[in-house]
Amino acid sequence: MTLSKSAIREHYRRAKPVYEALATVTDCPTIGLNDFVGWYIKRDHDDVEAIKAGYPQRGRVARLDRDYDEIHGRLDRTLYAVTTYKTPTAFQRWEPCRYDEAEGTTVWQDEPPTPGYADLRAVPAWGDIDLADDIKPQRGDLDGETRALVERTLDAYIDEYATLYGTRKAVYVLDSVGGAYVFGAPEATLPIADHFNDDPDALERVFDEFLDRSNAWLQEAEARVNERVDGAGDVIQPDWVNNKNRQYKPPLSVHADHDAVVTPIATDDVRYELRPFEGVDDALLEQAVSWADDLTRVEHTDCVDSLVATLWPDLYDDHGGWQATLEAWVEAERERERERQRQREAALQRREERMADLDGTLEGRPITPFKEDVYEAVEDIDITEIARHYASDAYDTDPNQPRPQFDPCWRHSESGQSCFVDEQANTFGDSKVNAGGGPAKLMALATGIISAADADLDGEDYWAAVDELRSAGYDIPVWIPEAGADRVDGGTYDQMPFWAVRKAAVALEICPENAFVDREGEGGTYEGFPGYETYNETLEAIEDADLNHGRERVTPEENAADYESKSPAESTTSDDRPGDLDRAHLREKNRLLTAKIKRLESELEEKSEQIEGLETKVNHLQSELATIRSERDRLEAALEEREFEQEPNQGNQDENRSPLDRARRFVSSNR
Repeated sequence: MTLSKSAIREHYRRAKPVYEALATVTDCPTIGLNDFVGWYIKRDHDDVEAIKAGYPQRGRVARLDRDYDEIHGRLDRTLYAVTTYKTPTAFQRWEPCRYDEAEGTTVWQDEPPTPGYADLRAVPAWGDIDLADDIKPQRGDLDGETRALVERTLDAYIDEYATLYGTRKAVYVLDSVGGAYVFGAPEATLPIADHFNDDPDALERVFDEFLDRSNAWLQEAEARVNERVDGAGDVIQPDWVNNKNRQYKPPLSVHADHDAVVTPIATDDVRYELRPFEGVDDALLEQAVSWADDLTRVEHTDCVDSLVATLWPDLYDDHGGWQATLEAWVEAERERERERQRQREAALQRREERMADLDGTLEGRPITPFKEDVYEAVEDIDITEIARHYASDAYDTDPNQPRPQFDPCWRHSESGQSCFVDEQANTFGDSKVNAGGGPAKLMALATGIISAADADLDGEDYWAAVDELRSAGYDIPVWIPEAGADRVDGGTYDQMPFWAVRKAAVALEICPENAFVDREGEGGTYEGFPGYETYNETLEAIEDADLNHGRERVTPEENAADYESKSPAESTTSDDRPGDLDRAHLREKNRLLTAKIKRLESELEEKSEQIEGLETKVNHLQSELATIRSERDRLEAALEEREFEQEPNQGNQDENRSPLDRARRFVSSNR
């Protein structure tokens, strides 16, 4: 890269008409930023309270059109725009802020003024159609066969977009130097914004879902293209990461790693030819302005019907129109949310009633009959700790961003910045798949329980992630459903399920997890208690924890089947004799004692090391004390010797005194 700053500045001065044409759809602006970081326009202000609080400036997001001169003045190399167009009011939100020199970030007094989903108006389905990593460095020197394959692949992706929008005329493509960008007509969503204009909640839900569904649909399109075009997956590896504020390099923007610029590609005649920086002429400038005019022109609003029909196919078939489809979807989402809220409130009510019965004795216990206690403990875990220590190859990889970015450990990230942490919401996001979640999901990704951020974390996977969090040292109670608790499949438990008794035994340190023994039941092999005494001790500990197990203690004469689960999957037909149970119990006692010995030996070793350290300190202090005492004794002896030498002189002085003076001295001494 050999471009001078003056050459880059002059280039963007000439290209200003492109960004003026690109900046708005109708009266809806988009964001412009310099070098991936310049999101905000900042000014001094006179809000005394904010200044006293340490926020001497205020800021808002930068508009590509009205703020272009300031953006241009800050540019080092690469200009960015944002794929989505917002309501003008989104650019009028000024918030107090300060710049943290040490961290290189903007700190906001409250929330940053970045637009949300409810601010969106013109929203394209969009994709970053990246070149494969191994051929990116060859851009500009691609052989004819590879370039022809790239062109066929891009043409196939344009076909997919044409299917989504209902016409190829609503598809626009840019050569991004490292790949290509494909846009659907942004104005196609303007009718959605108009339809839900008086219902911001519905608008936010629909646009959030639209972006999720379009990203997912395009992932499926990738599979279709790879199947249809032989070798497509070898040259093109798309990044389907469109969101409410997705950045991209607009026409004539200078690439960060190549002395080349972004240029339009004709969708009716795909040609993938690199344009070097020095090759930018008036003809290319006019072509770029024309492309920007086409992208922002309002002529494909009727494509909204094809979009909704393709992305919400089942609902569309039932309702027969995009308005009715989206209205039905919004209402269904709200009803699901209301039902979840009713379930949460009912669960909390049951918890309050049970806690009242228990007089609060469950607080601080390692087991709980309430799932909500587990959920709350998990959500209270600082997700930045999970990201920093378990889920990232590198953390805080872009200090210029308002929230920490990180390089995920569960997949390759070319930028190393495609995941982020929202510290205020205590969540993370993965921009590649436009998904995220909380601490449990991030730990599940870190430990391989799930492999993608857009995968669901539920059922056994969720509880496995909770176990991983416990293993990492987080204090999370173990959920143990009581007798009478609701079952997942309906009804209630007649007694505490056997799997819960087993979990309680581990949580209450009655029986280590590796001490359970394999037994044969009607449903096959399962893990059972090593003996009846351990089982009885567990029931007693559960009672001490104020949980109702609804089970009976057993004696040596009873079968293992009498105290373990009666469910088909966990029942047992074991015919162990009492002596067998006793031997099993002795083996278990031996395991417990062995584990305890190891623990005590470890503690003893640790304490011994501490004692050795203290003994060393004591010896050092004793030596230092002896040295100081010796020095003190030497000084005292020297002082006594000096006073003895002075006494004869004192006697001569007394002889020279008058009798009256000597008498006064004598009286004074006696006093």
